Amino acid sequence: MTAFTPFQTLMTQGALPRSAEVLQREGATLIVGAGAERLPARVAASCLLAPEEGDTVLLVEAAGRHYVLAVLERRAEGPLRIAAEGDIEIRAVGGTLALTGESAVEVASGGRITVAAPEANFTGTRATWSFAEVAGIARSLTAHLGRMKVVGEALETVLDRVLTRTKRSYRFVEEGDHVRAGSIDHRAEGNIHLRGENAVVHAGRIVKIDGGQIQLG
Repeated sequence: MTAFTPFQTLMTQGALPRSAEVLQREGATLIVGAGAERLPARVAASCLLAPEEGDTVLLVEAAGRHYVLAVLERRAEGPLRIAAEGDIEIRAVGGTLALTGESAVEVASGGRITVAAPEANFTGTRATWSFAEVAGIARSLTAHLGRMKVVGEALETVLDRVLTRTKRSYRFVEEGDHVRAGSIDHRAEGNIHLRGENAVVHAGRIVKIDGGQIQLG
């Protein structure tokens, strides 16, 4: 049995590919110029690189329609865009999927990766991320974590409001712990223990201690 490539199949049907120039885009249809002809064409499913105005493309006629098979030369300005109608799934069977680049997207060398979508869903058994710098903007973030461990040199958080609900909370500070606030209110249903080698309390106006029983010493 003889195996035919897509190009061989088209040649056997009498449809020879030819070069054309993308003149404009009208929705999902491209208007291309092939010689003196202006033809409407669709982007073939195998052409993942999105053709832009000014690009030189490979054009073929099949079943009474014209299709753009590939982008031969990129003349339009801007980044190369990989596009397809519907969902896109990239799968590496028995191998590793890596995204590398020298500027905008650079995962392997610790650069920057940008993901912009109205809604994103990341599901996996194990994920390892290594970024030199991460910038994220989200209207809402919901995370369900079994265990989270963060190791870093510095953490800076700027928020209007922080609400934390936990059953137990532990914090260990090796050096100084500084809090600056307009007012501080600590309440406990049980006991409150304050212990240290030295304790100094300063008040500009009033120091009040109230209790059913007060013990000093």
